Amino acid sequence: MSDDTEEFAASTNKPDYAAKMLGYDRKTFGDMVHVMKDDLDLRGDDNVIWHDTGDIEFRKNIIGNMHDYAF
Repeated sequence: MSDDTEEFAASTNKPDYAAKMLGYDRKTFGDMVHVMKDDLDLRGDDNVIWHDTGDIEFRKNIIGNMHDYAF
């Protein structure tokens, strides 16, 4: 056995898991999602992927960071 470890970044397209992963309560995160989508000109049905760094991915591009929408 080796002492080497690999760390994998977590990511999800599910808002409930993303809220927990990023440390926000679900209601606050839901409000943040609405502001984020409006700010980035995304539609409600545009699915994004949240990464454990807070990065927001859309169509294989990082388009922002969810922590920027915390209030």
